[in-house]
Amino acid sequence: MQTAQRIINHYRRNRFIVCTICALVTLILTLSIRFISERNLNHHRTVAFANHAVDALDNVLHPLLVGRNILLPLLELPCATAHLPLRKQAARLQTIRSIGLVKEGILYCSSIFGARNTPIRQLQPDLPAVGDLLLLSTDQSLLKGSPILIQWYPASADGQDGVMEIVNIDLLTTMLLEPQQPQITSASLTVGKRHLLYGRGVVDTLPELKKDEERYQLSSRHFPFTISVSGPSAGVLAFKHLPTQLPLAVLLSLLIGYIAWLATASRMSFFLGN
Repeated sequence: MQTAQRIINHYRRNRFIVCTICALVTLILTLSIRFISERNLNHHRTVAFANHAVDALDNVLHPLLVGRNILLPLLELPCATAHLPLRKQAARLQTIRSIGLVKEGILYCSSIFGARNTPIRQLQPDLPAVGDLLLLSTDQSLLKGSPILIQWYPASADGQDGVMEIVNIDLLTTMLLEPQQPQITSASLTVGKRHLLYGRGVVDTLPELKKDEERYQLSSRHFPFTISVSGPSAGVLAFKHLPTQLPLAVLLSLLIGYIAWLATASRMSFFLGN
């Protein structure tokens, strides 16, 4: 009788151990799966944010590329004749702040100011340029100091003649680069060696990353610019969110443990029956 009781106690102890192991394994697996899922979701949100910004800016710059065939012939006209077509083209391209015609390095016509006689290098030191150039700078004419994105299309071999289109990038970045907490704490547009940070304007260097932060960068396949997105790493955010998954994981582990307890009870009944 004592031997039978000892066997029963030993079996019950093993039964409890098995159920506990099942519950703990379920708890660990549930939390692990939720962690991986949350980490992947956080990364996907960051990538989607950058993709959206790149696609939106591509859509802004593409009409400029198409429309240059309309603007380049205007360089053969005096400003009095070219001014109206310039204004119409600027109105058609709603994101354009102004369009300028440059002849022999002189800005001689503007869609906003009309006839001018200003060396373009005084306004933008990087212009004129021999090849197509996308330039991030600040406005020196209309809204002085405000960020602008300049698209330059040369019309001569020496680059002294060309069309300068100024994109109202300040308004666009307000919509495209607004951080989405907590995944994204900072976003910026990079063109060449200059960066436009949301809420901070044009800077020469990106700020250093804080502890546990990562920077995801995505470049356009059509134009020379890059979108940078900074924020806590996907794993860190997922780990911080893990405690909210604990109640569900505990309930599921208790359920599995209870099912295991019931399943092992049938073996106990069989043992006692024999």
